[in-house]
Formats: sequence, C-alpha cells, structure tokens
Amino acid sequence: MEANVGSIAVSNAIKKYQPLMSLHGHIHESRGDCKIGRTVCINPGSDYSQGILRGVVALLGKDKIKNFVLTAG
Repeated sequence: MEANVGSIAVSNAIKKYQPLMSLHGHIHESRGDCKIGRTVCINPGSDYSQGILRGVVALLGKDKIKNFVLTAG
C-alpha cells in the first residue's frame, strides 16, 4: 500500500469542498488515482526526461466522473 505524500493543505481542501475531480502532478513518479470522499484524485505522473508525455482522458457526466483512462505517448 502506498502512502499519500501530497500536501496536507490540498488534502484538507479536497475533504472540505469535495470537487468532482482533482488533477495533480507535483510528485512526478507517483502515477495513480484515489478517491477522497466523492472526489476522484488523479496524478498522471511524468516521464518527460524519457520523452514520454503522460496525461488523463476523463468522461464527465452530470455531477460525476463516468470513467477515465491514464494515457502515455
């Protein structure tokens, strides 16, 4: 199990305001996703030193994330 190493202030804001989605990228090596309450939190990661662009494509519905896929190219 991986530990959350992100900002406590950001985590607290997500818990308080519960946005639909939060996108992150500061911890480049930490590609992944999790949920905090109703909020889907996604970090696509980064391999720009290898010439790889990472991202996420999300399908949004009314008041929810229907699906998402992490991408690389």
